[in-house]
Amino acid sequence: MIVAIVILLTISGIVTFIAAAGKNAEQASAGQVFGGATLAVFTVMMMLAVLGWNDQSMYYGVLKAGPISSLGTLIMGLIGLLVTGGVMSNPEKYSAGIGEFFGFIIFTILGGVLMVSTNNLIVLYIGIELSSYSTYIMVGYYRDDRYSNEAASKYFLLGAVASAFLLFGMSLVYAAATSSGIANLNYEEIGRALAGVAGSPVSSFPLVWLGLAMMLVGFGFKLALVPFHSWTPDAYQGAPSMVAGLLSVGPKAGVVIALSSLLTSTFTIQPALLDGWKNAFMWLSILSMTVGNLQALQQTNIKRMLGYSSIAQLGYIVIGVAVGSSAGTAALILYITGYAITNIGAFLLVSSLRDAGVGEEISDYAGLVKRSPLAGILMAGFFMGLAGVPLLAGFLGKFLLFKSAVDASLIPLAIVAVLNTVPAYYYYFRVIINSVLLEPKDTRAIELNPTAVAVLSFALLGVVFLGVYPTPVLNLIDSAVKTMPLFTASR
Repeated sequence: MIVAIVILLTISGIVTFIAAAGKNAEQASAGQVFGGATLAVFTVMMMLAVLGWNDQSMYYGVLKAGPISSLGTLIMGLIGLLVTGGVMSNPEKYSAGIGEFFGFIIFTILGGVLMVSTNNLIVLYIGIELSSYSTYIMVGYYRDDRYSNEAASKYFLLGAVASAFLLFGMSLVYAAATSSGIANLNYEEIGRALAGVAGSPVSSFPLVWLGLAMMLVGFGFKLALVPFHSWTPDAYQGAPSMVAGLLSVGPKAGVVIALSSLLTSTFTIQPALLDGWKNAFMWLSILSMTVGNLQALQQTNIKRMLGYSSIAQLGYIVIGVAVGSSAGTAALILYITGYAITNIGAFLLVSSLRDAGVGEEISDYAGLVKRSPLAGILMAGFFMGLAGVPLLAGFLGKFLLFKSAVDASLIPLAIVAVLNTVPAYYYYFRVIINSVLLEPKDTRAIELNPTAVAVLSFALLGVVFLGVYPTPVLNLIDSAVKTMPLFTASR
């Protein structure tokens, strides 16, 4: 089924671009037509993922079907549905090329599907770049806005450098692996080659370590981990709000699941390599949580605040990578699923309020609940979910990530993670308190777009469901994670 999904998304994206070039694509109703078609594509994609759950086939030696591929595809499809619904709430904002905009959403999701479904370094790189180039264009979508142009320029230039690091690092790792006579880009084959290169300790292979260090820089940028995070707040502030929402979770969800698969497939045979990567991600996690939260505390613009908070959130997520256990990987996937729903909901709410005349400064949200009780409830739900309040999506994922760190004897990492929840609670609840307790600057009522309300309600329902009754989702994730090579071998 994974091949059918890739073909579906590829053809759908191409057809969308071709249709967007037609003269009827500029009509007022075009946005709803393109959006409806895109929703249908993602729905079919998710149905195919469910049907192919038990498929364990390898296609063309580079696409690997299985529960992890299907689970990753479902997460990417859910992200695509929410972002598409958010764009459909006000397609006039994207009138410079609404058809092309939906096409880029499709290709961003396609890149994520390739990431989570491959066992080949080149296809992994292609998936990362497909998502990256689509988001480069969407970040700079407001062509006449200097903030949007600046954000896109920074994102593209730094992204190009990071891609060069990633590809060069992959080349060095491949070169080291081929010295044993195995010329293959598949994860497992490279892992076996690295484990037996000349029968010597890995510490004697600077080529391997240099390659892994360069790959780490590339992955660090794609995940916006400190110190590779400088592009994030500018990109989020300058991009359209729904693009910022997609950027915060879409490519990152694909990269982090792909990274888990890469680590458990390639470096399990050679413990020194695996431990080196885990230690590196432990420090990246600590830096990202701490710097992201401390920087978010100082922000007055809500999109920049969400940008810095996303750095901290990814710091929490890569705890699962640093731990390297089945429990940590399952917690990682559960957390990023809840975070995706919550963060897209938060960005859509910011976008909808902006459309209703509310500014993007945190002070503009004063008295929000008095101007629109519904907006106040949605604001409280999403921001408490991001903070990790019990009975909402963020709490259980965070708890399981912290527990996995303790179980893996990474006590300092767990302590730093727990301490970092304090500043996070402060800046998330600062927005909620502003919207509930302060007097509004403008007493006019706020009318939210009905389409936006429907998508926001769906997202909030998902946030509550994952907090109150996460058992079915967690069981599904557990069953998928246990099919990964490292965890299959340890049973």
